[in-house]
Amino acid sequence: MLRVIKNRLRGLVAPTLLLALTYYFGWNAVHGPSGLEAQAAQRQQLLSAQQQAASTHQRLVTWQMKVAGLSNQAIQPDMLDAQARTVLNLAETNDMVIDLGGANESK
Repeated sequence: MLRVIKNRLRGLVAPTLLLALTYYFGWNAVHGPSGLEAQAAQRQQLLSAQQQAASTHQRLVTWQMKVAGLSNQAIQPDMLDAQARTVLNLAETNDMVIDLGGANESK
């Protein structure tokens, strides 16, 4: 009787070990550091980094165009003067200022 149990247990050792190894490798293939879940997270990080790189590149191009517009040939002095006076809310001595009345004017 003991011999029969011993033989059956011996026959179960190899399949049990193989099933344990299969489970181990299967679990790591899905949940491990290089598994399917980790790859999906890495893909998402890659997409986010690519979008950020594209946005940064667009800002770089915009700033390069602005800086290129600052060269001596690109700036027209009269346009610069007019823009500066508009931003600073100033007028030259020869300018005529007409008050059109604002919305804040009380009656």
